[in-house]
Amino acid sequence: MSKRTVFTTVTPLPTGIARETVMETLRSHVEMIDLNPLVEERHPIKPPSNATAEEYHCQWYSLTDRVQYLPGGLMSGKVSYTCCFHDLEDGLQTHCYAPMGLNIRGKWTLGGSLPGEPVAPVEIGAGVPLHGLWLREDVDMKCNIVMTSFVKKTLKKSHLALVDRLVVKAQLLDGSISNARLNDTTLNTPELATVQSTSPQIPSTQASTAYSPSEYENDGSCAESDLSSPRYTTFAMPNAQLPQIPKVYSPITLQSPQLQTSQVHPALRVGPPPHQAKT
Repeated sequence: MSKRTVFTTVTPLPTGIARETVMETLRSHVEMIDLNPLVEERHPIKPPSNATAEEYHCQWYSLTDRVQYLPGGLMSGKVSYTCCFHDLEDGLQTHCYAPMGLNIRGKWTLGGSLPGEPVAPVEIGAGVPLHGLWLREDVDMKCNIVMTSFVKKTLKKSHLALVDRLVVKAQLLDGSISNARLNDTTLNTPELATVQSTSPQIPSTQASTAYSPSEYENDGSCAESDLSSPRYTTFAMPNAQLPQIPKVYSPITLQSPQLQTSQVHPALRVGPPPHQAKT
């Protein structure tokens, strides 16, 4: 006589674990199998003949568990069974067929919200936290009524260890990704030359000493006007003074010959000033 048992386990995930890291683990079927402490051997197989039309296209594995029937390892044994894995948008679905009519359907779901994401409504009565990520396992199993309590206890214990290992693995993976990003940032730091090329250039006050070939023509002779050019200041003697050429100004002439003397400014008139009339 078989009995149906349904139970749910919700595990809040620590802060800092990325959603992608957990989903990557859930969709790695071999990794999920290896995280179970009961599994000793596993290998992929073809879908069995009794597989349903939906489960026929899933990934099938043959698993062997080491089961402790008595505490302290006084009595243990191996149990082999088949199990199929089906990926979901937010988790993983499994269906295991074990001896003695044991049939276990499991569903792993990743939910919750990270900082900066909208908070979604949570199911009432499931013990789901309002903030942060959480991992939920829904189990629906059919088992012999005599073995139900033992199977449920063993399943919960093994899956608790599986979740603990999954959390630690996710933390280590996220830590290695963060370290790799820091290393990439350090290695991709621009070189000094690049920094100098982007820095503002200070104009130089030194006169240029570059000369074109035409400046050395005519056997090195040059005009006197060229000696005062800034290009030759580099080779000038410290106390050398160029000869000063006196400047000659042309005399001031009146623009109009009909201009009367009275219209000329007194400072520009020629001859003695006129006598002013006595009052």
